[in-house]
Amino acid sequence: MAIARNALDKLLELIGGDHASLAELIESFLNESPLLLAQLQQAAGAGDRTSLGRAAHTLKSSARDFGASELAASCEVLEKQCREGMPGEAQAKVETIIAECTSAQKELGMHLAALNRGDWSK
Repeated sequence: MAIARNALDKLLELIGGDHASLAELIESFLNESPLLLAQLQQAAGAGDRTSLGRAAHTLKSSARDFGASELAASCEVLEKQCREGMPGEAQAKVETIIAECTSAQKELGMHLAALNRGDWSK
């Protein structure tokens, strides 16, 4: 599983149990993550380690909030490598992140649908 459901429950608790707010947060991730993935691709292609590391950092933080631990870990590795120089095989690493993010997006979409149907329980 790309998303840890218990992380979503914890996030829901942190925002006061408001299902509509959780839905908004998920929608925000679903809208913003494709932009971050595009930034990763563009930065890797251009050899821009600063932008690559920044986009990896931003995606890592969001992924952690939603319990996408594999995605967050991949982003963290890439972010750390960018601090030391342009990572070798950066494009391949970005492709792995894209695949992991796509899985997370699909699962979050299912959780969003459950929230919208009022079908959310612990």
